[in-house]
Amino acid sequence: MSFLITMSQKELHRLEVIQKIHDRRLNVVQGAGVLGISRSQMHRLLKAYETDGTPGLVSKKRQQPSNRRHSEDLRNAVLDLVRERYVLVFTRN
Repeated sequence: MSFLITMSQKELHRLEVIQKIHDRRLNVVQGAGVLGISRSQMHRLLKAYETDGTPGLVSKKRQQPSNRRHSEDLRNAVLDLVRERYVLVFTRN
């Protein structure tokens, strides 16, 4: 079974460092220094990698709406006001 994982550059860099730690080319403290995170955060990432593999390093917040997101009703009300009060004119230069 194959599936596609979308990772950011930061997550790919984390994967490279974690693989180096796994291959014993880096220790945990060195890996944490490379990534600019604490030793305890590095251990959390290693545990996630060992438990879930590569998908364990992908942000869990991705694909979720922001906590600061306004309701769809408010968004539509604002768009209606803009359409009523402003005329958008596009010109070519």
